[in-house]
Amino acid sequence: MLQQKTPFLGFQKLCFFGFATALSLGCFAAGNSATLVSDFPNKPIRWIVPTAPGAGTDFTARKFAQIASEAWQQSVIVDNRSGASGMIGLDLIAQAPADGYTMGFISVSQFIDALLLQKFSFDPSKDFTPISILASTPLVLVVNATSGLNSLPALLAFAKSHPGEISYSSGGSGGLTHLAMEVFLNKSGIQATHIPYKGSGPALVDLLASRVQMTFSTPPAVLQHIRTNRLKPLAMATLIRSTLMPDVATFGEQGVQGVAIGTWYGLIGPAHMQSELAEKIARTIAQAAKGAVVRENMQSQGIEAQTSTPAEFSRLLATERSQWNEVVKTIGFKREQ
Repeated sequence: MLQQKTPFLGFQKLCFFGFATALSLGCFAAGNSATLVSDFPNKPIRWIVPTAPGAGTDFTARKFAQIASEAWQQSVIVDNRSGASGMIGLDLIAQAPADGYTMGFISVSQFIDALLLQKFSFDPSKDFTPISILASTPLVLVVNATSGLNSLPALLAFAKSHPGEISYSSGGSGGLTHLAMEVFLNKSGIQATHIPYKGSGPALVDLLASRVQMTFSTPPAVLQHIRTNRLKPLAMATLIRSTLMPDVATFGEQGVQGVAIGTWYGLIGPAHMQSELAEKIARTIAQAAKGAVVRENMQSQGIEAQTSTPAEFSRLLATERSQWNEVVKTIGFKREQ
């Protein structure tokens, strides 16, 4: 990656007179790099979302795409590319030009999938360019409102007296909602049948249709269904009550310790994006998202706006990789075939 530096006089002369082809190309590339950053963006931008429409990642991506579009005065197009546990979308992001016009909007779920599949390690220096964390939200355990399981104690009592009769949906084997449920089952000592889906959106559809009894989801994806009494929240996977859903007790408050799992959403680019470009993108979105009106609107829909620098996001990915590998080891998880 070319680093933009102030050229010394001799280098300027070599570029001007074209004494060496390689140096001339280097000057041309350096000039193009500076122009790329200063002019960005001058055309529509594509955000690849590696999930199906309707999931929490898609919902949040569309909110931030609108914010970015207004800040840049350019269209930001959300392109859903689900499948293969997010790998189809991640492949497209990795193969895109590193010019900022194709980026990926991911969540911790795709990050975990990539770790378990061992196709991508999310090594910032090799696979992708971390740009910014954009939001975070906790997980909430929800059941169909007609299930009769109206509280966490009622769910636990039924599961213990009817082993194997409860089923749950997830966005896919090895994804965040699956691992969160496995942690909950491990900590509570109950059993349930796993029904994996190709994305959290379809998993939620079948919960609404009563084909399964429970699932973990995010507030953005379920708040509308809770408000219309189609779903009932039983517990928040947080250490303390979340301001997003303050009336819902935590697992710890209800006697199940060690279930504190949330998700984050972030923007990544292909490998070898210029650091100046990544920083400009992160800075612009952070500036646009910091307003009180934007944050209140996000919070009302179950999202906490939370921006970062590329360096901070890179450090988070390294920490997450270590922590999730430890979770997988602790619960003895093995990916279902």
